[in-house]
Amino acid sequence: MNVGQILSFFNEIAPWGYAESWDNVGLMVGSRQIRVTKILLCMDVTSAVIDEAISCGAELIVSHHPFLFSKLNRLDFDTMKGHQIQTLVQNNISVISAHTNLDVAVGGVNDTLAETLGLSGCSRLKSYIPEGYDSDLGLGKLGITSGEITFNDFISDIKKKLNISSLRIIGNVPEKVRHVAVFCGSFDVDLFYLKKLQQDVIVTGDIKYHTALDAREMGLCIVDVGHFASEQIILNKLQDQIKDRFKNIEVICSKMENDPFIFS
Repeated sequence: MNVGQILSFFNEIAPWGYAESWDNVGLMVGSRQIRVTKILLCMDVTSAVIDEAISCGAELIVSHHPFLFSKLNRLDFDTMKGHQIQTLVQNNISVISAHTNLDVAVGGVNDTLAETLGLSGCSRLKSYIPEGYDSDLGLGKLGITSGEITFNDFISDIKKKLNISSLRIIGNVPEKVRHVAVFCGSFDVDLFYLKKLQQDVIVTGDIKYHTALDAREMGLCIVDVGHFASEQIILNKLQDQIKDRFKNIEVICSKMENDPFIFS
């Protein structure tokens, strides 16, 4: 197998064209011709993850967040990003990033978040039609819990299923929870539109201060589980999918990354 075949595989499960216009996805560093026997999956390509790839002998890193996002005006090996690129190239390691295309794909990050929280009967939260496509893929998901539960039980369930010890609660806490919206990563939904949907709770990964203030004023209830927790759940699913397709490739999830935010 080579990097090009892995790229083609991702184009099947989460087409590159699904990505939002501002995003950067696909091959970040390397060559389509590089042979692959081991893949390291991660959320972010940090220096620790690169060292991990070198140590475990992975020829390819697949990340969710784009390794290259902001424009590079120069390749200075004395900068952090420049040194990371130098290290990758010197060790013949390629990098593929699948971001918003994976968020919206069937079975992608939003679907997986809804599934992890036990929601059923899911539909799209807001409309999203990628450029060049006719179908509305949707951003986020609307679903229902298996039965009406108390808000406290719902919060305890989230912590258990996402393996987190803390989260942030914004706004008007309902007595019971049944209708739930999910939006992985950075929250980007118009609050007036959201109010009309009459959801009991919105679960997201990253909400700004002033958006939280407005949501509280409007009587919404939003649960911010953290950007990392809302998306890292996709890695184990990707691991299984790649293993099923490429029997001779070893696929591992990084053990060197965690949420950059520490609560004490």
